[in-house]
Amino acid sequence: MQRPTTLVRGRRAAAAGLALVIAGAGVAHAADTRYVSHPVLEAAAPGLAVSGPLKQFRAVNGARVTVPASWRTLPAKAGQRRYRADQNQSCHFRITFTAKSRLGAPADPVAYVAGALPAQSARHLLDSGVHGSRAFRVVRQATSGQVRVDGLFATVLTRRADIAPAGQVAWAEIRVVATSSPGDECHSGTYREALGPQIGDALSTARARLRFVKPAS
Repeated sequence: MQRPTTLVRGRRAAAAGLALVIAGAGVAHAADTRYVSHPVLEAAAPGLAVSGPLKQFRAVNGARVTVPASWRTLPAKAGQRRYRADQNQSCHFRITFTAKSRLGAPADPVAYVAGALPAQSARHLLDSGVHGSRAFRVVRQATSGQVRVDGLFATVLTRRADIAPAGQVAWAEIRVVATSSPGDECHSGTYREALGPQIGDALSTARARLRFVKPAS
């Protein structure tokens, strides 16, 4: 199910996130009405190789996402951001955002995300949208037992010749994997009406920026 109001939703979520930043991190969170913005910096290993004067660096995706303040932050590995979303007393999701970069052929961003994250059927597609050169989609995977929802954001990170060889570009991705806790009872409303749109809002307002970092010696 594709919602045609991606740009409107994105502006609303971005405005809410900005209001929270202005208010300050110490303000108590109001459930389901406020947002927080977090960086997700791709790890230098592997990153993308750089030639020329910057060859001692790796090119990485410096992403930023805005998510509901009700999501609880969990410990995460480098290059990731993890959360726990409690939909109700019997349904909880763990959500992982991962910033990535990769070399590939130039393409339409909508076609890129559709090819990289296919949906088994139209009903499994929970959300999708495009804003300029950025595209995203959110898909429920066909699983038994646990519920799994995946998301993907993609845009061209750079076309610089010292990073992308001729005929290629560097793509920035933000991948999302959300899984319900074992034994939870998560009915379709928890992911179709709540989690899916929340991930869609996060990806519709996401940003990616080229960063240069030195690998650990």
